[in-house]
Amino acid sequence: MPTQTRLPVLASMAAAALSLAAPAVAQDRPGLYISAYGGASSLASTSVTESRPSQATITGTTSFGSGTGAGGAVGYRYGNGWAAELAWDYRSHKLQRIGDTPVTGEFASTVAFVNGYYRFAKLGGVRPFIGAGLGYVTEVDMDLGRNGSDQEYSGRGGLATQVMVGGEVDLSDRWSLSADLRWSQMGKRRLSSTQGGSTLQDRPTYQPTSLNVGLTYRF
Repeated sequence: MPTQTRLPVLASMAAAALSLAAPAVAQDRPGLYISAYGGASSLASTSVTESRPSQATITGTTSFGSGTGAGGAVGYRYGNGWAAELAWDYRSHKLQRIGDTPVTGEFASTVAFVNGYYRFAKLGGVRPFIGAGLGYVTEVDMDLGRNGSDQEYSGRGGLATQVMVGGEVDLSDRWSLSADLRWSQMGKRRLSSTQGGSTLQDRPTYQPTSLNVGLTYRF
């Protein structure tokens, strides 16, 4: 089983185990909340073929370096473990190679999500949670530089999905600190040059995994 497929399956198995261990109803104060989060992100390799009028076509599997992500959300907790929120996520990943060709740039995205969560009863001081989201891709952007020349490719639209698993610790009656692992899928993206002339002849896949630390304020 590929790694990108195996990870969400393992997350689902972990969530199922937590649900068996936790009481049926989680104690959670109802009300509005806001949250902000950020952390490290990695991006699965994908195939890219780029053509430019004045340079040779390059093709191959991408290699990405370090990545980062950030986001914010506003939501409502219902007091029974369930919560719903509207969120905005940004992720960016350094582009290092396409096949055997060294390149520079980044592959980034912004997505608006509707997320749902279930928070279990506390295990010690930690409240485990699972979640899933459905989003609209507001932009996927690839900045690609080689041989001293930069090109930008961009696209928007289409659906994104994600699953989350993590834990939360209360800092006070209103503040809490969380950590979560998220697997996202935005499918194959059609990206067009914003400057004209150059083309991406295939549709690169955008499939990030991110580890986030977040801060939540409950009203």
